[in-house]
Amino acid sequence: MSNNWSNYINREFGTRIISKWVVFIFDIVITLFTYGVAYTLRYNFNTSAVSFDVFIEDIILTILVYAISFLSFKSYDGIIRHSGVADALRIIKAGLMAIIILIVLSTISKVYDFSFGITPIAIAIIHLVINVSILVFSRYGIKVFFYEVNRNKISKIPVAIYGAGRRGLSVFQAIKNDSESNFVVAAFLDDNDTKLNKTIEGVKIFSPKKMEAVIHRYQIQQLIIGIHEIEPQKKNDIVAICFEHQVSVKSVPPVANWINGQLSLKQLKNINIEDLLGREPILLENEQIHQTLSGKRIMVTGAAGSIGSELVKQIIKYAPKQLILIDQAESPLFDLKMDLLFAEQLRLHTQVAFIVCDITNQSRLEKIFATYHPEMIFHAAAYKHVPLMEDNVYEAVDVNIFGSKNLIDLALKHKVEKFVMISTDKAVNPTNVMGATKRAAEVYVQYKSKLSPSNPVFITTRFGNVLGSNGSVVNYFSKQIAQGGPLTITHPEVTRYFMTISEACQLVLEAATMGKTSELYLFDMGNPVKIIDLARKMVLLSGLEPETDIPFVYTGLRPGEKLHEELLNTNENTLPTHHHKIKVALTAEYSPEIVESYISSLQNALKSGDTTDIVTALKHMIPEFISQNSDFEHLDATKSDKLPVTN
Repeated sequence: MSNNWSNYINREFGTRIISKWVVFIFDIVITLFTYGVAYTLRYNFNTSAVSFDVFIEDIILTILVYAISFLSFKSYDGIIRHSGVADALRIIKAGLMAIIILIVLSTISKVYDFSFGITPIAIAIIHLVINVSILVFSRYGIKVFFYEVNRNKISKIPVAIYGAGRRGLSVFQAIKNDSESNFVVAAFLDDNDTKLNKTIEGVKIFSPKKMEAVIHRYQIQQLIIGIHEIEPQKKNDIVAICFEHQVSVKSVPPVANWINGQLSLKQLKNINIEDLLGREPILLENEQIHQTLSGKRIMVTGAAGSIGSELVKQIIKYAPKQLILIDQAESPLFDLKMDLLFAEQLRLHTQVAFIVCDITNQSRLEKIFATYHPEMIFHAAAYKHVPLMEDNVYEAVDVNIFGSKNLIDLALKHKVEKFVMISTDKAVNPTNVMGATKRAAEVYVQYKSKLSPSNPVFITTRFGNVLGSNGSVVNYFSKQIAQGGPLTITHPEVTRYFMTISEACQLVLEAATMGKTSELYLFDMGNPVKIIDLARKMVLLSGLEPETDIPFVYTGLRPGEKLHEELLNTNENTLPTHHHKIKVALTAEYSPEIVESYISSLQNALKSGDTTDIVTALKHMIPEFISQNSDFEHLDATKSDKLPVTN
């Protein structure tokens, strides 16, 4: 079909919807025609012996019965060019209803010797087969006709589908049935050897080992991953091959997200950087979490931050009695309040208090505790940006140590059931002020937990960088890519541990259900990721070429940064828990008297306001704190006091 004809047909008929009554009349005309054909076939093309009056009576009765059947099943109600199996079934059901009625009427006529209504059963059956076949195939023919018209109209993009199972077939059907789509499925890829070299509606299934050959042979421009569960490394390998050949990659959302159980092409999502972490995602059981959180008064500090806000949104699903949400940042807290207004759980069973408060204000916290009587505390409030805290030592120590101290002391005073503190991998062998303050907070939690082994149960969680959080390198790179680059990378060898915000919060909630006081839980975060590899993948996901379209610039490590983060220091070991992704860190236990002594020294240094005095006191408290790329490196040479360890 020429493009001119295709354009004309699309212009004149492509968007028109034919009236259902026109379709009904068309079906009646076809039924009339096929009845004549059935008569002719029954009498071997010799109808001279057939009474014309009898024929007219038969055909009137037949048309009337079929009209009633069509109306009953609404076989005329669909859009012809989008006809499917459901439309064919309605026609078949209408035909079966019609022949049943005709046979019943014929039987009644014979029994009671009526002169009207005697339709030969043989003719009725022949007519049924011919009529239903023509009605079904006429619709299919019109559908194919418009498909060919559209196929000629639109320049098609050849795509391959990874997975020839249910999801992959759903993608295939969605592409076929979408008249506006410019995709055409050129090939399937599947790991199941029994499917290889077979075809689905003429489309061949290949082994993933032949992916590159398939891309070249069919000029594939896009790959759609139609498998729900796929190993992270395999996904990475697939995406790497696609990137190498400038093939874009999309994935199919979970079935639960499909609209009315049907997949729409608009629901296909781009592969994002979270999908390419190269490790298994963390999925935790939630029954125990529900028992722990349901009906409780729960306080969350730093509630408006990246971790805090996600934590709140997950907690609320478990129907706590009350949420006490604390943050000193007014605008983000207001945004969180607006988000929660649409949470169904909030309207049903959870009271929420939004409180603007600085956790260093001990008297203000005292009043909050006395008013709301929290039973559980998730402590996420902290300053976390390493270079910034190197320049703002006072605030880092004041918030991260003494803000935490205020909360811990009040939790003890008010006999809170559980206190969960969120720490960081930067607390391990810290090379910066931020990491050292978080380690000091860990030490203080451990010290206070020994004073009260039951109430509260003190728990600490320690994990690495969170993708998409405020200040995340991912957000930073995204902005730089949007601006056309360059991407600034501190060092070509620098690595970091990564997890998603959702996973981090799952860990925290799971930790709240676990065991004994003073335990520090580590998350199995897989292998560390090279930042330069992360940068390359993000550029490729944007459809650009790393170091060509987007240049890379190496700026050197920033103050307090180190090349490689750790989850354990050299003196720590781990024990397993009931979840294979979570471990207990066996940390050194420090003398309570000395902890109090160094806390007092830090307080005095803080009062002086002298940065050198504050960092010196911090280094004495945390002996493993060795500054790197920092103005405070000279203090390590004079550090002599150590924090005694009790065995």
